[in-house]
Amino acid sequence: MKNAQDSRISCRQIPDHWTPFASAAEVRRQVNQLGQSLGLWAEAARAQSGQQALALCVLRGGVFFFSDLLLACPVTVEPAFCRCRSYEANLNGVAARNVEVNLDAPESIPGRHVLVVDDICDSGRTLEALTRRLKELGAAEVETAVCVHRIHNDSQFQPRWSAFRHEGPEWFAGYGMEDANHCMNFPGLYLLGTPEDPI
Repeated sequence: MKNAQDSRISCRQIPDHWTPFASAAEVRRQVNQLGQSLGLWAEAARAQSGQQALALCVLRGGVFFFSDLLLACPVTVEPAFCRCRSYEANLNGVAARNVEVNLDAPESIPGRHVLVVDDICDSGRTLEALTRRLKELGAAEVETAVCVHRIHNDSQFQPRWSAFRHEGPEWFAGYGMEDANHCMNFPGLYLLGTPEDPI
C-alpha cells in the first residue's frame, strides 16, 4: 500500500507544499548560458594540458544538470562520475556526520583539469571535501559548477559557477533535487521551506 507521500506525488502534479522557483524554460535558459561560459574554461584547459577537461558529475542529484550543461558546452569534455553523501537518506536537510566521497576512476584524475558538477551548493561540505580529494589525487585544477548556490551564513565553499543563486533557508526540489527521495525528475525548480518550518 502506498503511503501518503507516495500517493500525493505519484503523478507529475506539483505538491501543495511546493512554491515555484524557476520554470523548466528558465532552467534551460540559465543552463545554456552557463554552458557557453564553461566552454571558454574548457578550451583554456585543453590548451594548457593538451587533453580535454574532465567533467565530474556528483550522483545522484547532479545528473540532469550535468547532462544538460555538457550538451550546452561548445567544447569537448570527458564525462566522469562520483557518488558523495552529505545528507541522511529520505530526510530533507539532515546532515550526515561525515561526507562520503566515492570516485569511479581515481586513476583518471592526476594532471587533469577537473570540473565538478553538482545540483546544489548548500553548506559546501560536499564540494569542499571533493575538491580536497581531487587535489590530493593530483588534479592540475579543480573548478565547480552548481545549478543552485544557496547562500547562508555557515557556507564553507564558494562554487565558481552557478545557474541560480538563492538567499534563504528553503529546501529545493526538482531537476535532480529531492523531496524525501521523491520528484527528482521534475524539470523545474521548487522551494519547500525548511525542515523545521515547511511551506
